[in-house]
Amino acid sequence: MCSVCRIVRTHPIQWRAAINEGIAAAKANLIPGALLIFCGILLVVGYYQVEAVRNTLDWVGELQKRFGPAFAIPSTAFFGGVLPLVFRRVFLKESSRWQDYLFQSLFWGEKGLEVYFFYKMQAALFGHSATWQSILPKVLVDQLIYVPLVAVPSMVLGYLWKACGYSIADTRAALLRRSYWERSIPVMISNWGVWTPAVIIIYTFPLALQLPLENLILTIWVMLVILLTRERRAA
Repeated sequence: MCSVCRIVRTHPIQWRAAINEGIAAAKANLIPGALLIFCGILLVVGYYQVEAVRNTLDWVGELQKRFGPAFAIPSTAFFGGVLPLVFRRVFLKESSRWQDYLFQSLFWGEKGLEVYFFYKMQAALFGHSATWQSILPKVLVDQLIYVPLVAVPSMVLGYLWKACGYSIADTRAALLRRSYWERSIPVMISNWGVWTPAVIIIYTFPLALQLPLENLILTIWVMLVILLTRERRAA
């Protein structure tokens, strides 16, 4: 068994503190999350009721259908990786190293490929229609299987490795100070608060538009992940 796995399994977990932190994070993001969902609902209404909105989004969807992974990888790398660093630079006055741009571009580029095939799998399994019979199982698989087994572990450990200066030894030490579960549970709870309603909106759109819309929401979510997984200064 790898050393990091032993740390994850043997470190005593402060369950209540981790859950409370996740609830606090969800509450802190209640207003921006609500605004995000409100904008998403407007986008849904606009797509199905306003021809100009539908034509614009369909143009984006055509790019996704035409280029497939070649569109998914760079667009997700930009929205999930590069854009948050630019926001931090411009608005938070926090500089980033070139390694950070490289890491986040590669990390989120891979996520774009991953989500591209995940959405295609969901459509193949549960259909392409915007009915509750198609949307409900997609949301359940997304939030109860994909998120806890794939999305959150990779984000928590990936961003912790980044926060530790890309040092495996420092990452292990950080997991000794605060276990994987204590880090992932808050992210999981805050994820459900933001992404459960978000993916409902995403799955109401045609398959070709689901990834582009996910990328827009992703920019805000990545900022939240950065705040939750960065090392505490007092640790």
